[in-house]
Amino acid sequence: MEGTGRDSSGASVDVDENGDDGSGEETTTMLPDQGGKPNTLVGEVIGKLGDIELANPENQGGTIQSSHDPKGGEQNLSSTAIVALIFLVLQNSMAVLIMRYTLVHPGEKEFLALTAVIMAEALKTGVSLFILCLDGSFVEMFDDKIDVLKTSIPALIFLVQNNLQYIAVKNLHAATYQVLYQVKILTTAVVWVMVFRTPLGWKKWCALCFLLSGIVVIRESEMRSGPSKAANSQVNITIGLSATLAASITSALGGVYSETLMKGKSKLSVWQRNVLLGLYSTVLGLGAIACMPEQRHIVAEKGFFHGYTLVTCISISIQGGGGLIIGFVMKYATVILKDIATSLSIVFSCTFSALFFDQHLGAPFITGACMVVVAAWAFSMAKPPK
Repeated sequence: MEGTGRDSSGASVDVDENGDDGSGEETTTMLPDQGGKPNTLVGEVIGKLGDIELANPENQGGTIQSSHDPKGGEQNLSSTAIVALIFLVLQNSMAVLIMRYTLVHPGEKEFLALTAVIMAEALKTGVSLFILCLDGSFVEMFDDKIDVLKTSIPALIFLVQNNLQYIAVKNLHAATYQVLYQVKILTTAVVWVMVFRTPLGWKKWCALCFLLSGIVVIRESEMRSGPSKAANSQVNITIGLSATLAASITSALGGVYSETLMKGKSKLSVWQRNVLLGLYSTVLGLGAIACMPEQRHIVAEKGFFHGYTLVTCISISIQGGGGLIIGFVMKYATVILKDIATSLSIVFSCTFSALFFDQHLGAPFITGACMVVVAAWAFSMAKPPK
């Protein structure tokens, strides 16, 4: 809540993340169509650019290059990798579970979702700005005016996606959303192929079809649960599924567009782009409140932070700061570890949803969830055509 974030961290599925490892060097991955220009996608987007890795056929065999593995070989399951795995699982599962709690619990759901999105963006911007001030590269951020303006496009897309995620989580059980949101693998793959004209290969397409089948099974399972039961648990499968699909599409569009910027002549560092994306998103979010009479009235009458509680602040911190933390952690995790994190996150979400949110996990739902997990694994491990 990929959620929200932008240009380069990852959750369950993502591009090769890179980051400063303390030695002043960035991990880079060379893409053949970049003319030798390093792809320095690092950062804090979970589920945004993060969706590209599984769509990117350059990722082969579940390996990842990092500054700790200069030969690009497969990394061992070190203690650092285990810590990375734990962070990924907690980020992927707890972010959705806590968000769901704040949106359905009687004492928590009074806040405006749009204000929460704005605060998460402000938090990301603040952290990125602090880092820029430390290395003295803040002023350089505005040197290329065209690049600065182009950054507003993914910022708007990700702002829309973040709000769609709130709508989806409000109308779906956390576990259902966690599984259904894996459709972003499909949408990102399709957009990636359309934009970069890169073939995926029959194995990846078969995996995508299997993933789509699993999502259909889950949808049918949720539809059969009965309208009365759904009403009691504040679930609207039609609205929730529509919002999830729309969030997946915007995730793909924003991620792939950001990738094109990175592959272009952009000289912005990841932190500089994070600041610009955050500033744009914050301004656009405030503008949206001003243009929406109902939201504007609530903010004017009750205040911007109306309905905020400690849990709301924790949720915003996870959405905003979690991505930045994972951005650093991800360079220690291979694609295999990310897939394990996705699987464990779904298991955690299902368990907690059943225990605390009264979600019934029948055989059809479990079958569909397993199909999605297997499809995600198959997609990431399938080698692209030569």
